[in-house]
Amino acid sequence: MTELILSDITMMGTGYCVIGLEKARDGAYRSVRPLPPWGFAWREPFGFERGNVVEGRLRPARATPPHLEDHESSGLFDAGRRLTEADLVQSLRRAEMAEHLEELFDCRMHSSGQAARALWVDPSEAHRSVCGCDYTNLRFRLFPEPEGFNLRAELALRSNERIPSIPIVDREWRRFVDRVVDRVRRSDPLPFVERFLNRSVTARMLGEWEVFARIGLPRPRQDQHCWLMLDSLFPQPDESWLDLF
Repeated sequence: MTELILSDITMMGTGYCVIGLEKARDGAYRSVRPLPPWGFAWREPFGFERGNVVEGRLRPARATPPHLEDHESSGLFDAGRRLTEADLVQSLRRAEMAEHLEELFDCRMHSSGQAARALWVDPSEAHRSVCGCDYTNLRFRLFPEPEGFNLRAELALRSNERIPSIPIVDREWRRFVDRVVDRVRRSDPLPFVERFLNRSVTARMLGEWEVFARIGLPRPRQDQHCWLMLDSLFPQPDESWLDLF
């Protein structure tokens, strides 16, 4: 049985993409993506959270770049332990890390040519599909969609490089913003929610010691573009922040 620390739970359609950390002999960690018994997305009920230690019978899958971390599984089982958020971030810092944009996936970074647009990589050039990095500043953006909203962020890395627009697929952050939106009794709640996130919430976040992000890549699209995603954003949202609204 392989033991994993669940590090990333991200929205994937109506299910979740899950990544865990496997400990190596030298004390470092490597990211492993356990696939569900059927398909690519874990479905509800999925009762695990980030930091849970799980076990499973895993074997390397026939991975398609950049998802070289894929492993087949017959399911995940609770090992009865859980890391605190601080301990989880410290473990993530001993896994895949990057200081500069092109170190995230060890390949060239592309954009649409407009400063406010998203970044992407060619999947055939990427050497992994998830990586951690430090950030120094953050701005949330919310855009209306026919059903719900598009939650994005602008990240400033410690290297002074910038990710101008990246979708947030972190399950906990999506759930938190959903709850904030539900509290706004207006026909157009998104500007009010965006203002609250960028004033009250980011002030709390950037005051924390452990500010850390995990950047991921989706499976390739037909245009062979893998657009960057924000898989995990630390600190994770705190229920007490809802009282600030």
